[in-house]
Amino acid sequence: MKIRFLMFIVLSLVISNVVWVATSYLIYPGYLDHGEPGMALISWRLLDRHPAYLGFDSPTLISNVYGPLTYLSHALSFWLFEAKIQSGKVLPFLSVIFIPIFVYLSHRRKGSEVAIGGAILSSALILFFVPFSIWTRPESLMALLGVIAVWANNASDPSKPEWFKSILIAIAASMAVGMKLHAGIYFAPVVIFHCFNENRGIKTFFVMALVGLFVVFIPFLFTVFPITDFWAWIFYHLNKESPSQFVFKYFRYGLIFLSPTIFYIAVYLWSKKSHDTREKLYFYLFIGCLLATLFPATKAGAGIYYFFPFLAVLIEQILRHAVQIKERKSLIWCLFSLLIAMLLIISIPTQKRFFRALHWNEVSEIKYEIRKIMTEYSGRSIEMGFGDNVKTYPRTYYRTLLVMAGHPYTIDAAPAMEMNMWKIPLTKKLLFMVQNCNTDIWLIPKDEAPFKMIGYYGAPTIDKAFREDFLASYKKINSFNYFDIWTCQK
Repeated sequence: MKIRFLMFIVLSLVISNVVWVATSYLIYPGYLDHGEPGMALISWRLLDRHPAYLGFDSPTLISNVYGPLTYLSHALSFWLFEAKIQSGKVLPFLSVIFIPIFVYLSHRRKGSEVAIGGAILSSALILFFVPFSIWTRPESLMALLGVIAVWANNASDPSKPEWFKSILIAIAASMAVGMKLHAGIYFAPVVIFHCFNENRGIKTFFVMALVGLFVVFIPFLFTVFPITDFWAWIFYHLNKESPSQFVFKYFRYGLIFLSPTIFYIAVYLWSKKSHDTREKLYFYLFIGCLLATLFPATKAGAGIYYFFPFLAVLIEQILRHAVQIKERKSLIWCLFSLLIAMLLIISIPTQKRFFRALHWNEVSEIKYEIRKIMTEYSGRSIEMGFGDNVKTYPRTYYRTLLVMAGHPYTIDAAPAMEMNMWKIPLTKKLLFMVQNCNTDIWLIPKDEAPFKMIGYYGAPTIDKAFREDFLASYKKINSFNYFDIWTCQK
C-alpha cells in the first residue's frame, strides 16, 4: 500500500506537470514552429471547401504533405470552436491529457502498480518530447491512437476472434496513416501481434486491412483532397536527402527507445525461460520498425519527434517483459524507475527552453499591430510576406489573423522552402499575380529586404524571380513597430 500511495503521488505530480505545460501552450497566443500556422490555415480553409493539396502548376504556393485526416481533425476543432490560434491547439492538448489515462487502462490487468507505472512513464515521455508532443502537428494524436490500439489488443481475449477490438485497432492505425503516410510503422507490431493467434490469423488481418484501406482512401473521394497532387508532393519528399550531422542525436534518442531490449534480455536471463514465438515476433517487429523510422525521420526537415508515436508500444514492451520477472523483481523495477527518472531529469532543461521560447508580450504586440493595420487599411487586401532575416521570421506566423479575416493566402514560406530546395520553378500564374498586384498590401518584417531570407535548408526560401517581380511592382510606403507596409506602385 505504501508503494502504491507513493506511485500515486508521483503520478499526480508528473500529470500536473504535463497539464501545466500543455495548458501553457494551449492558451499561448502564438506558435513555436513555422509549420503550425500553415497546417492551421489549410485545415481552416477546408471549412470553405478549399483544396488541401495544390499542384505545382497552381497560382498559389501553400500546400504541405500531411495526410487528409491531419487537416480534417484540425478543421473539426475550428468548426467546433472558432477561427483563432488556440482552436488549432485543442487536439494536441486533449491528446497528451488522455494518453496517460489510456496507458493506465491498457495495463490494469497487470496490476494497479504496473498500470500506474505505465502512466508515469507515458507522462515522462510527453515531457521529454516537449514541445514536439504538444505543438500543432499530428504526432500527439498519432501517439494517442497508438495507445488506444495497444489498449484494444491488451483487452482482447486470445481465445476469441474479438472482431470489435480488431476493427478498433484497424481504425486507429489507419487514422494515423491518414495523418502521415509512414505511420503504419508505429502500428505494425501491435497489428501483427494481435493477428498472430490461432483464433484470428490471416482472416482477421485481411478484414483489418480492408477497413484500414477504406479509412485511408475515403477522404480522397472528395474534391478537397486531390490524390494526384498529394502524391506529387509525396514523391519529392521521398527523395529528400538525409543530413549526416544529426546521426549522434538520433543515436542518443534511439537508446531510450531501445530500452525494452534490457527488459527483454532480463526475462531470458533471470526468469529461466525463453520467450514464446508471439513475444519474440512482437519484440523484433518493434525493433525493426524503430530502425525503419530512421528513413523518414532523418530526412531534411524531419526530426526526432518522428519517434514519439512509438510511445504506446515502447511502454507495452517494457511492461510485458518486466512483469514476467519474479526472482529479481526489485532490481527490474529499479531499472524501470531509473528510466523514468532519467527522462524527467532530461526534460527539465527541455521545459526551461520551452517556456523561454514563449514570448507572450511580443506576440500580443505583433497581433495587435496586425489588427491595427487591417483597420487602418480597411477595404484593401493584405497578405503576409517575409524578409531577409530568419530571426524575425516568426513574426510572419501570424498571417493566420489576416487569412481568417478574409485576406488572401497565396504564398507560405514553409512549402516555398521545399519547392526551391527541389528546384521546382515558380508558376507563371504566381508571378503574374505579383506583377499585376493582385494583393493590395504586403506586410514585410520591418527594415528588411522583401523575400530574401535564406531558408532552413541553406538555400533561398523562394526563387529570385519572385523577389524581382515584387520589387518591380511594390514599394514601401509606411512602417510600424514590427512590419513595413508595401503597396502597389503601378
